Amino acid sequence: MKTKQPAYTHEQLVQLRQDGVITELDFIGMHPDEQLREDFASFCADRCRMPDDDAARDFLAQGESALEQGMLRGDA
Repeated sequence: MKTKQPAYTHEQLVQLRQDGVITELDFIGMHPDEQLREDFASFCADRCRMPDDDAARDFLAQGESALEQGMLRGDA
């Protein structure tokens, strides 16, 4: 039987990640948005990468960069 992980909000996960309590891979795996996990799986598959901490770090950095660009354009 699979143990259910506690549910965290995005903000709680960001804080846990910033505090070094969880890794980037944990962040993605524990995130309440299923789409984030699907996007990460596609990111890895498209680049022939294993879904590990390095890939998770690159994936999240890419997303943060896109968000910053959107904010500069006024899209986000």
